[in-house]
Amino acid sequence: MLLYVKHVLPETDPPARQIHMGAGCFIELVSIGMSQEGYQTKVAYLPQGDYTLKANEMTEKPVARITFVKTSNKNKDVLYDYIYQRGTNRKPYTGKMITQTEFESIKSLMGNYHSQLQFFTGKEQMRPYLNIFTTAMEIETRTKATNEETRNKFRFSEKELAEKRDGISLPQMGYEGFILKIATKQMNNGDSLTWHSEKTFKATMKGINKGIESSKGLIFFTTKTNTKLDWIKSGRDYARFNIAIAKLGIITHPYNQVIQEYSEMGNLKKKFRVLAKINDGEKTQMIVRVGRAKISYKSWRKDVNDYIME
Repeated sequence: MLLYVKHVLPETDPPARQIHMGAGCFIELVSIGMSQEGYQTKVAYLPQGDYTLKANEMTEKPVARITFVKTSNKNKDVLYDYIYQRGTNRKPYTGKMITQTEFESIKSLMGNYHSQLQFFTGKEQMRPYLNIFTTAMEIETRTKATNEETRNKFRFSEKELAEKRDGISLPQMGYEGFILKIATKQMNNGDSLTWHSEKTFKATMKGINKGIESSKGLIFFTTKTNTKLDWIKSGRDYARFNIAIAKLGIITHPYNQVIQEYSEMGNLKKKFRVLAKINDGEKTQMIVRVGRAKISYKSWRKDVNDYIME
């Protein structure tokens, strides 16, 4: 089976780094899933060579060749039973801080991983980063091109979610009940003037800041280099992490704005790299907050046949 990168976000993810991480997530989930069926998954990365980030080249050359080898005995991955509990939970988190012991348990469940994982807990240790995350979200929301790209991927009703089966929505952002009804009405079905208005900006940041301030721990995934192979393997790491924390009853929410590569984020990204002691050539591939919260909305997903190319 050949895996290709197809859908890109040129404004938010100019180098297509994050979509390659998504490909890595797919590979890892396939590997975990096939272990239940008694297959070992073998992966050849960039099997037809490297490629540029031009759309035509990314669809002509595969990210990976995935091969399944039947084994004599089923050797189910320890994370298999928790695949369907994984996900992103954007609600405010409650309860105690995540402990170093819990972090070590997460790493143990992950097994081998490519990235270096940094863990931060406690308000004093996290505070400088939480401030940066707030500023980064403000930059992304006030940057017309990136905010418009988000608008185009936003789904403004359950009907639209059911039809398109992708994108992001208010329920996925933690809105529920009466508040969801009010917010849905105020969004005016995605009208551009409403979306980019100061009122929408303030409402968005109010909700986001609740999430940021409720963080019970932060985890960074950093690699020594910043190649496509790093992107893909970090995606595999994140998939395992996402399932491991589900097994432990912990939840997560990525906050990657400050590590994105568009020009408006440049100065703040430099500040983050200094604070996090990221050396030249290294790259933080993923930033997540972790904690505990009520079960979140389960987002729609496309049918697997929608991704198969004949």
